[in-house]
Amino acid sequence: MEHWFWTTLIFLTLAWYLIVTVIVGIKGGQDIRDMLTKLGGEKETPKKD
Repeated sequence: MEHWFWTTLIFLTLAWYLIVTVIVGIKGGQDIRDMLTKLGGEKETPKKD
């Protein structure tokens, strides 16, 4: 293989982006779920004029 360095670099970069995307997706999903749970549990309070 003539360009082994660039091929390896491309695959490592794609793997890094995939890993980061999965981690951000999982953590973001947990944060959104927690936020919706917290918002859903709050009672409405009347506004004071």
